[in-house]
Amino acid sequence: MEDLSGSADERMQRLLELEAEGTLPPQWVRDQLTLALKAWAEAETRLGIEDERREDY
Repeated sequence: MEDLSGSADERMQRLLELEAEGTLPPQWVRDQLTLALKAWAEAETRLGIEDERREDY
């Protein structure tokens, strides 16, 4: 099974489609969660760096 890709909305839509087709393997679901959490952490880091650049010292 391929990893989910695209925007959060696209990933959610595909996940719902796959779920409707049948039971998803637990390990695959866990892998998708791990990928989503890593992407979230990277986004938070980028946003934090951008916020720091905007602060006046």
